[in-house]
Amino acid sequence: MIHYLSVTNYHSIREETVLDLRIPKTSPDYERFRPSKVKPDIRLPSVVVLMGPNGSGKTTLLRAITTIVRIACNPWRSQEIPIKTVVPFFSSAAWNKPSRFCIEFEANWSPGSSSRLFRYEVSTNADQILYEAFYHFPKGRLRRIFERGRPGEPVYVSRDLGITPKDNRLKAVRKDTSVIGTLAMLNVPLVMEITEKLDHMLAATNIVYHQNWMLPIEAVVELFVQYPDIKKRVIQEIQRNDIAIKDIRIAGNGTGEEEVLFEHRGLDTPVPLFGESGGTKRMFYLLPQIYIALNNGVASVIDEIDGDLHVDIVRQILQRFQSRETNRHNAQLFVTSHNVGLLDDIEKEELFIVEKGEDGGTCVHGVQEITGLRRDIRLYPRYRSGALGGLPDLA
Repeated sequence: MIHYLSVTNYHSIREETVLDLRIPKTSPDYERFRPSKVKPDIRLPSVVVLMGPNGSGKTTLLRAITTIVRIACNPWRSQEIPIKTVVPFFSSAAWNKPSRFCIEFEANWSPGSSSRLFRYEVSTNADQILYEAFYHFPKGRLRRIFERGRPGEPVYVSRDLGITPKDNRLKAVRKDTSVIGTLAMLNVPLVMEITEKLDHMLAATNIVYHQNWMLPIEAVVELFVQYPDIKKRVIQEIQRNDIAIKDIRIAGNGTGEEEVLFEHRGLDTPVPLFGESGGTKRMFYLLPQIYIALNNGVASVIDEIDGDLHVDIVRQILQRFQSRETNRHNAQLFVTSHNVGLLDDIEKEELFIVEKGEDGGTCVHGVQEITGLRRDIRLYPRYRSGALGGLPDLA
């Protein structure tokens, strides 16, 4: 689970912007708040909702999470160079400064192993990684696993990484690729486990660099084959929201490609995916990503969760993560939304308001930080009154 995110000089973010998810001790002990396995005095939200005006930087904050993961995984996952997509704040003062990211999260990489708290930091421009470090917190004390500076400087590694500073595999780290991704590609066991887990997270997001995307049909079909339980749950969810749908099947279309067909009650011919409603298509592509996260206990990062979906469907998706029964592995869901109807279904510890500051940069605050905000008063009227901030103004 993610504890903390810090981003500096990235897209609409100018100064350091922090998303601190740690819940105060004074908050009630709700099921949706998950106790940290490494710091028992800390609880974390299983759902994180970002709200605010258009153009405030909500997507940028979510994109920062996926960018960190892509930088860490490269080049293990592919030959793409994710740092080339890192764009600093659009000002002359910031343009030549590096973009900086820091994320703290807990994870247990191997089945049966105990969870540990990790911190990953990276500073980069579009050409090279200027700094990268990976830490953990044995017995609560910060300790480096590896650290690198500018290109040409030696990479420090501790024995926790499982290799020595003289290991030749360290020479393969290029200036534009991560230590984690490089060593995973070269079969260092610990980082292979890390990148495989992070890869599940990349499959559970709809954000790819500067745009949103949907899993290709062939990827959804492959998931259905690999995880029959996901196929079963997706069909059940779609049927629950469109009772006319009897079944979803995959068939060859005669050209070597596979086609998704929806069988409806009262219709003699199945309906291909492209002929279904926008909401049904969105569920077909989105639900597999949701269940990847729930099955593997990773974060799912979804921009504009309410696009094409009824608010009650979005509410049901959030509830999947909030419930211990359906979220047994402590997966987290990070979403942006403009649907204020969701405010009656989340607690203040789950809501973060994103706005633009006077300097034009994105800033964010957790609603739990607002002094005097009583829990027995609904968030919806408080938001509409402007008490929480982040209210658009067209006047």
